[in-house]
Formats: sequence, structure tokens, C-alpha cells
Amino acid sequence: MSMIAYKAPYLLQIMQDEDPPDPRTDYDNLGHMICWHSRYRLGDEHQFEDTNDLLKRLVLGSISPDTVIEYVKSGKARDVKLEYDRSAGSWEISSYDQQFKKWFSEASLEGKLEANRQEVFESLVDTLLNSDLHTLASEKNVILPLNLYDHSLLSMSVSSFLGRAQHAEWDSGQVGWIYATPEDIQKEYGSLTPESYGKAESLLKSEVESYDHYLRGECYGFRLFENGEETDSCWGFLGDFSDMAKEIASETLPESHRDMIDHLHEVPDTVTRSKDYEDFMEDLEEMEE
Repeated sequence: MSMIAYKAPYLLQIMQDEDPPDPRTDYDNLGHMICWHSRYRLGDEHQFEDTNDLLKRLVLGSISPDTVIEYVKSGKARDVKLEYDRSAGSWEISSYDQQFKKWFSEASLEGKLEANRQEVFESLVDTLLNSDLHTLASEKNVILPLNLYDHSLLSMSVSSFLGRAQHAEWDSGQVGWIYATPEDIQKEYGSLTPESYGKAESLLKSEVESYDHYLRGECYGFRLFENGEETDSCWGFLGDFSDMAKEIASETLPESHRDMIDHLHEVPDTVTRSKDYEDFMEDLEEMEE
């Protein structure tokens, strides 16, 4: 896309950026964007094997052993139990297999709970289902799902595409997570309060929106001519075209000329930085004929 508008003495060209910045590597981010996909490299570089590996590390790194132990002992983990076997003098960890409809022993730890607290904690984390790990990790971390839509273009969102994108039932699904740890939030906002957590969640959503624009190719640049001479140019405006056009106009044009963006015309070559002022004026004359 290459659009131009003229209002003496200015001619403004807005076009797609051929070499857009990657928000995950070229910008500073609060969140860690973790994705797994067989065909695309998405998000940040990472070493997590899968969702289970990610959630385990978040729980181990931010949730206390007492919190996890109490979560299981209270029965909140439907498929995992922690019980004391008095006859054996040991704490037994067992999991329920939904396929076989049967409980299986996962670990047996002799002695008092206080003496084995860390080992019990780590064994429970190894045994808990992803749903339980997510619930626990979310007590201290902000974690949002990442959904990808792959149908003639790529698009990413923290919300499901079902019901709002064509063929989303086949061409979309969750590909990962974006998260911020307590350390990230403390560093960014100076505190760990409900307000700072709310700000962190909003910022993570904003980071995903920026990455969505990048995936969609919604990145633009401009060239500004005044009295026939190129006087300004800039690239890397990520966002919806109409919003970016308004932003470019507000940053580059006097208020009397900002209405130029309401009269943008597409020129024949879709993406170029090589055409000069005379070429554009010829294009405008041809459009008027």
C-alpha cells in the first residue's frame, strides 16, 4: 500500500514499511512471549519444552511450598492427593488416571512433612495437572494465553478467534502464553499491588496487540515533501492504518493541513521509496483526469 495526498505546499506519502521492526526484539517489553509452533518462529526465544515445563518453572520460582501443599491437602487438586500413611510413616503422593479410573502412587516420602517440605513441594509440582499449575502460578504471575489465527494472514490475540474470524474453528488455536513475573512487575511499577498487577495485565495485552500488527504487516512509514523537496521521513509506525495516518499527520503537518489524510489516494506502485515529487504529482494529475 502506498498512499499520497497533496495540499500546497505539502505532499505526504504513507506506505507499508518493507522492513518493519519486530516488537519482540526491537522494543523493550515487560512480558515474556512464549510460543510453540511447527512452522513459524513466534514471540521470544526460549528454552521451555512445552506449557507444562513453563508452568512448573513459574510455580517453583514464585509460589511457596506451603501454598502448594495446602492447595493439594485441601482437595483443590481433583486428580492429585497428598496423604499421610501412619502405618508406613510416610507422606504419599498419588494421582488419578482418568483413562483407567484408578489412583496411582507417584511418590512416597518418609518422615515428617516439615523435614521433607521442599521434596514434597517439588514432587507435587511434578504431578499436578496444567490446570492446577496455572491456577497456582497465577497467584503471583500475570499469565495470558496467546491464540494464533492462520488464514491468508497471521494474527495473534489473548482472546479466542472463535466466533469472530472466518474458519477460526479450523485455522486458529492457542500457541503459547505471555507472562510477567513478580520480579518483572516490581521492577516496572515499584510495587506488587492490585493496581500494579492490573497495569501489568493491560501492558501485556498491549504488547500482544503490537505483535499482532507486526504479524499482519500493519507497519507504515511516511515521506513528506514541502515545496517539492523531501523534508522529513520516518518508518516503523505499528498499528491500524487510519490510526497511524492520524498519528503521522499530527507529528508532521501543521494543524491547517492535517485534513490531508482524509484525501489520501493510492498510487500504482504499492510499496516504494524511490518515486520522487514529480512522479507523485503526475500520478495525481492522472487520477483527476
